[in-house]
This record gives sequence, structure tokens and C-alpha cells, in this order.
Amino acid sequence: MSDALDISDEEMLARLAACDLSAAERVHGRLMAAEDVSELAEHGRTYQRIARSLRQTLALKARFRREREQGTKDAQPARPGGVAVARRIREVRAAALRVIWNEVEAEEGLEDCEEALEDVITRECLGDGFCAEPLDDHVARICLSLGLSVEGAEGWRNLPDPPGDDEEGEAPDETGEHRSSG
Repeated sequence: MSDALDISDEEMLARLAACDLSAAERVHGRLMAAEDVSELAEHGRTYQRIARSLRQTLALKARFRREREQGTKDAQPARPGGVAVARRIREVRAAALRVIWNEVEAEEGLEDCEEALEDVITRECLGDGFCAEPLDDHVARICLSLGLSVEGAEGWRNLPDPPGDDEEGEAPDETGEHRSSG
């Protein structure tokens, strides 16, 4: 009896369904072999009850599975809205540009690296987890994927803004966050 307490409800239902199916098959065999009318009626009623028990067990198993799947769906974080995605794009771009302008020397190298940054951001913003990780981790991962240094990826908040990078009246403050300058 202690074994029954150690198994989950779902495992018990699976075992019960197996027993019900086995019993239904056995009674069905007797029903098919019966020749007497009273024996046919008795085996028919028994078969009907066992089959009903099996259907109920299977329905309960299906309900548990649906509830578990729904719980998994509910536990998944909601996809961020457009404002959150737009903000993250702006923050990641501004942070990575600080590192790019600090590390890349030649004008041509700057353009190539900035284009690569835009490609990475465009690809990533389409994914479900775009805003899920902390900003510093996101910036570091993108910088490293662009071949920028670990030091730059870690210290982007301490780097100066690229020249002429203020977008629409916003400038990053000392923490890397954007504030309105007007």
C-alpha cells in the first residue's frame, strides 16, 4: 500500500486504465463466448460498466494532461509589447555603438561593424526572448558576437557616447539609460 502513495495521480490513472482495459478484454471474451441469454445479459452489463470506467479514467488522464500543458503555457513569460521592444532596441544599439566607437579605428571598419550590429539586432528582435535577459548581458552577448573585446562588452556604461549619436532629443545618462534632453 505504501507503493501506491509513492506514485503520482497520473501514474495511478495509467495503471487503472491498464487494469480496466484488461478487465474489459476479459469480460468481452466471455461475452462473445456466452450462449445463454442470461449469461449474455450479465456479461453485457459487466462489460458496459467496465468500458464506462475505462472511458472515465481516460477522460480524467486527458484532463490532467490538458491542465498540465495549460500550466506550462501560463508559466511562460508573455511576449513583450512594442514599446518594450523599441526601448530595448534603442538601448542595445546605443550601448553597442559606444563599444564599437571605442574599439574600431578605421571609418570603413566602423561602417561594417555598425551594419553587422543592425543585422544582429534585426534578427534578434524577432525572437520571443529579445527583452528577457538583463540589458548588460544582452549588450555583452551582442558585442562578443561582433568580435568586440570582453572589456568593452563589460564596461560599455563607462564609455563615451559616439559623436552625433543623440536620437530624437534623447541622450544616455551616466548609467546608460536614456533621458529626454529637451
